[in-house]
Order: sequence, then C-alpha cells, then structure tokens
Amino acid sequence: MNKRLIIIIGAGIIGLIIIFLFMFGAGCLRQKEVKTVQKVETIEITYYKLFDNSDVIEPLIQEYQSKHSNVKIKYRKFTNPDEYFDLILNELAEGEGPDIFSVPNTWFVKNYKKISPAPLDLIPPKVFEDTFVAVTAKDLIRTDPLTGASAVYGLPMTVDTLALYYNKDHFDDKIPERGKPSTTWEGIKEDVFKLTKKDNSFERFEVAGIAMGYADNISRASDILMMLIIQMGGNFYDANYAKAIFANSQGVSSDGITLKPGEQALELYTSFANPSNKNYSWNNYLADSNSATKEITTFARGKVSMIIGYSYMYEQIMNEIDALKNKGLDTVNKNSVKVAIIPQTRDPSLATTKRDAYAYYYVETVPRTSENSRYAWDFLNFITTKESLEHYYTQTHKPTSRRDMIEQQKNDPVYGVFAEQIGFAESIPVYDENTYKNSFLKAINAVLATKKPEDAMKIAQDEINAILPSGGLLPQVTVTAEQ
Repeated sequence: MNKRLIIIIGAGIIGLIIIFLFMFGAGCLRQKEVKTVQKVETIEITYYKLFDNSDVIEPLIQEYQSKHSNVKIKYRKFTNPDEYFDLILNELAEGEGPDIFSVPNTWFVKNYKKISPAPLDLIPPKVFEDTFVAVTAKDLIRTDPLTGASAVYGLPMTVDTLALYYNKDHFDDKIPERGKPSTTWEGIKEDVFKLTKKDNSFERFEVAGIAMGYADNISRASDILMMLIIQMGGNFYDANYAKAIFANSQGVSSDGITLKPGEQALELYTSFANPSNKNYSWNNYLADSNSATKEITTFARGKVSMIIGYSYMYEQIMNEIDALKNKGLDTVNKNSVKVAIIPQTRDPSLATTKRDAYAYYYVETVPRTSENSRYAWDFLNFITTKESLEHYYTQTHKPTSRRDMIEQQKNDPVYGVFAEQIGFAESIPVYDENTYKNSFLKAINAVLATKKPEDAMKIAQDEINAILPSGGLLPQVTVTAEQ
C-alpha cells in the first residue's frame, strides 16, 4: 500500500478518535454541570401564633434560616383568640392550615389526634422531660395512637402560673411587722381583715383586702378555683380519667381532714364575698364585669390590696395606672406593686408536702396536615433552646419553660416569683375549656345565691362528666426510661 495513503488513513482514524474523546468529555462535563446547578428544594413553613409581635419571633426565624438556607418560614401574628382558634380548627378540618401553631396546654387533651408528634430521634421524650419543667411533661408527653409509643406533642416556650399581686404600701401601713402577704390562705384571711376598710360609699369599701369571691368581675375566677381544688389535695378525676370526682369525699388526709377538694375550694373562694364573714372584702360593685380590666382597674386605683393573676398582668397593671393618670385620677404608686408566691393551704415552712401553683401556658405544635412536619419540629427544637429562650425572655418577660433557666430568672425583681413557681406548678387535664369555665363560674354564682358549696360543686361535676368521652381521657405518660 502506498505510504502516503497509509498516513492519510491513520491521520483520519486519529482525528475520529480525538473528536470522539472531545464529545465524550464534553458530555461528561455537561452532566457534571447539570448535577452542580440542580436546585435544592425550598421548604416553606407557615407559623401561626397569638400575641407575640413579629419583631420578637423574626430574629429567631432569621437565625434559623441562616443555618438552613432551603427553609423559608412565614410568621403570622393573631390578636383575637376566638377568631384564631376558629380559623385553626376550620383549616385543619379541611386538610390545610399552618405547619406550626400555638395553643394552650389544655387544648391537647381533646385535640391531640390532630397533632403530628415530634420524631423520636429528634425530640426523645426522656430528653424533653429532663429539659423542661415537670408540668409540661404531664401535659405534652402522650401515647401516639398510631405507634403505641410515648411521644412529645408540643414544645413550650414559657410556662405561666397564677401569683399574688399586692400593694406594698397597704401592707407597710396595716401589717408593718411583715410588710407582705401571708404564705397561707388562713393567714390571707387575717390579712384581709386588717387591710379592709369599709365605708358608706356605693362600693361599701374604701379599701378591699383581696379581689376574690365573685365570678363575673374577676379576670381568672375559674382558674383560681381550679388552683384551689389542686391545693386542697384531692383528685380531680378517678384513676382511669373516666370521670370527674372533685366534688366527692376522697378519704382523710394525713392531718385528719376529710378531703372534699371541690367543696372546700369553693367555700374558700366565695368566703371573701360573704358579708357575714370576717374576711369579707369583695362585691359586684368594686369592679365592672363588662370591663376588659375588671379588678385590675380597682387595684390600679389603690382600692384593693391584693389580686391574683398571671405574669402578663403586671404589664396590664402598669398600663392601667398610666391610663388612669391620663384621666386625672389617683392611682397606686408603681413602685409599690409587688408579686408574691401564691398562698398555700399549709405553711410551706412547716409542711412536708410540696407547694402547688396553677399552670396555664401556650405551646408550639405541628398538625398532622403539615407536609413538612420534620422541618417544623426541627425549627421548634431550635426556638426552645436556652439561647433562643433567653432572647425571648428579654423581649417578653414571659417565664421560662426550661429547668436550666429557672435559677437565672428567679433573680428578676418582678417576674422572679413566676420562675420560682414553675417548679411546683400543676395543671388539670381539661376536655373542653369553655364547659369547665362556665360550670365553675355557675357554681360560684350559685353559692353567692345561697346554695351550699357541696351542692354547687356536684352540679359542676355532673356537667363536666356529661361531656367526657365514653372511654375517658387519655392519661398522661410518665417517662421512666430512655426513649
């Protein structure tokens, strides 16, 4: 064969090989390029919450998003509780709604099946129990009906409790040897007798000792009554949570007192509104039942020495003092507004049993309708870390839910009491909050209309039992092993 022809053929073959290699290489580069520019899926999470302004929550959202670039969280604040809960229930019923929302701790007893519990590998129940105060584990660790395992159904950013607000000037004047309220209810009765100053005015009091006894003009009357039921030492439900028993006789306590928690609680509560009692100090004229501020206004005017409320009541009192001053009215000195531990049935310095406070708080949770439940729970895990809740506390002053923040917050001159109380706080599983509230308010009014406390509480008990599910309430789960 001609050498020149061989050279030409060889060159052609080499050229084809080079072209093939170039095209193959370019294809590989294009494949690598496609893999490189593929977009990461964006996860969008919607968050509904009552009361907290966006400037409180947004910094936490932004910090989380900076570490999770594929997650976008949209926050929506609500101010009307009735509209808020109606919206959530309607949206969940339609298979829609937010990925995260905030509800009271009492909401879960009836509605826990609407919740997608936290993944066990992300938030184990034992870790939850070690991190958050005891009342939250009782409220929020439940049995998942789909798996039969205990699981976490909500994460609390705060736990609030009822405490005793008092006017220190009144105590320094009338009870200077102590200068603050008694630690027991029997002592409070004596304090009220010393503090109360009657007159011939329409209200019948120049100064009332404490705002207790009535239903309609006390902001949290039903909560106070439920707290007293807890403090009286009996059980609210039977062992199977099948029926309420708080109005029944439940044996004898260690000091020989027959336990009738409902009757004893109602009798104590209404005693402050009974004119025949030494500790009579409250009537329906001292606060406007149609007012949003009720007894808060009376306290701000300096017309009552003690009122009971949650931590947010402090800001309400301060705002009401300013509002009254703007109207040219006399008010209590802001510096004389103090907070004390809620009184107990037994002297805490002598009793061997623990103290009892009443907890009511909001919880962040994830519905079963969420398509991004794991991401939602991961975000909630982040905003309930110690660092996140330190930011939240500086913005809101809402007491912590975490064990490792109690000691620090106890030093706060105003809100420290609420931090101290969460360690011994208790709650009552409530199947329908409105029914329980209305039943207890009716019981209070019935006693004021001369019905016996025992009979009034039996009616309330019957009304509550009438709405309980046939299988009883799902009992809380006690975590005893690593889960």
